[in-house]
Amino acid sequence: MALDRGGSCNGIVYRLPAEDHFGQLGQLMRREVDANPPTNVPCWIKVKTKEGPLCALAFVAAPDGRAYAGRVPLEQVADALARAAGHWGSSAQYLFRTVGKLEESGIRDRNLWHIQDLVARQIIASTGGADPA
Repeated sequence: MALDRGGSCNGIVYRLPAEDHFGQLGQLMRREVDANPPTNVPCWIKVKTKEGPLCALAFVAAPDGRAYAGRVPLEQVADALARAAGHWGSSAQYLFRTVGKLEESGIRDRNLWHIQDLVARQIIASTGGADPA
């Protein structure tokens, strides 16, 4: 999952701790930039906040990245997310945590909720209909 060009979304802006910006940015880059060429490319974007406009560092999907999926059907996206895992855990868990964090902040993204439902159905189907928990 990544931001792609040509749209907008509601999200959460995080502020780095006041100390060790260089170290914090290094950790962020190691977590987000995962391949060569990268699929997630750091990019400064303008964001609107309650306190006013800001410039924020975001990671945007690069069409030439190895993991870029483009505009594939949601069922195909869900199939990949239900089965994929990376250095930091499963994609299904990442999706679940992302949706949960957005919900905590009062943001309900219908597309992410729909994908989450499709992923859950894929996982249930792959376990023979058993509850995955």
